[in-house]
Amino acid sequence: MNLEKRRKEIEARLTEIRSLVEAESDVTKLEAFDTECNTLQEERSVIDKKMMIASKVEIKPIVIDTRTDNKETLELRGKQLRENRVIQVSSSEVLVPETVSNNLAPVPYAQVSTLVDKVNIINLNGGETYKKSFVKSNGIAGTTAEGAAYTETEPAFGYVTITKVKITAYTEITEELEKLPSIPYQSEVLKNINVSLKKKISEQILRGAGTSNTFTGIFSDQAVALADTTPVELSAITDTTLDDIIFAYGGDEEVEGGAVLILNKNDLRAFAGLRTSEGRKVHTVDYINQTIDGIPYVINSHCKAIADSATTAGEYAMAYGSLKNYEVPIFSPVEIGKSTDYKFKDGIICYKASVFTGGNVVGYKGFLRIKKKAVA
Repeated sequence: MNLEKRRKEIEARLTEIRSLVEAESDVTKLEAFDTECNTLQEERSVIDKKMMIASKVEIKPIVIDTRTDNKETLELRGKQLRENRVIQVSSSEVLVPETVSNNLAPVPYAQVSTLVDKVNIINLNGGETYKKSFVKSNGIAGTTAEGAAYTETEPAFGYVTITKVKITAYTEITEELEKLPSIPYQSEVLKNINVSLKKKISEQILRGAGTSNTFTGIFSDQAVALADTTPVELSAITDTTLDDIIFAYGGDEEVEGGAVLILNKNDLRAFAGLRTSEGRKVHTVDYINQTIDGIPYVINSHCKAIADSATTAGEYAMAYGSLKNYEVPIFSPVEIGKSTDYKFKDGIICYKASVFTGGNVVGYKGFLRIKKKAVA
């Protein structure tokens, strides 16, 4: 094959590969292009060497006549001689051009507990305060003699008040990030704002103090609906712990179904790690359906872990009950505002977001709370 023709074919293919690489994001295809490019460049180098050998010409000695040639003439002839001995070899595309992926790698694990999505959400757009009544007990009928007064069976009621809580988030990004067309930084910033709001709500559902501008959390002593409950105290996770929790929840007439265990991930590990004397697992933990022996569980990092030595005695660690017994009224939709005025000179774009919401336990004895007990 004609060397010059083959070299042109190689140059054309390398140019084609460059355009393909710029538009390709598949790692496997990029590796294939890289391999092909290296092979073509090696072949081109061999062709260049062959062409260099073939193009060498006989260099005749230069006869210097010192009588007629001056210094400038000698230097010119020396330069021409050197140029005739040098063959230019192309150095373009020694490496494959750098490529940048146009996709952001997401956080590979959950950032928010699913507890936020499983409690009872109430849409009260435009509201300020929400009152919820609940039944504490029903009366019992009696036997009545002829002409005697009927037995009174009035139910006992209670109520809770859920006030408006303002939850906010603020983020700044540079204008370069927003204007980069290949990577969706702006959409990721907006996603982050929503995630951050849900993170705070998740914390408040459990740990809200019940004071001004806070939720009344399940672990709060201000939870009126749980005032008559007695917490279960545990010093460790044992093979009887799950049964102790299940039978302590609810009334005297039956074992309540549909309840969920809210716990720390380390306590779930402790349940999964229990073994019988024969070495068999005590509990069957289904990580896909999120159950322990068929009892649903929800992991929340705002629970302390009984299994952790750092958890002090008296701290709330777990809760067990129906998640419908906790209500979160939404008093306004999430509002996200964007401004370029605050740091206009610096080219900073600011985002702020807010939502008005609240939360409280609305079911009488709706949750059983579990505390860490001091080791005797």
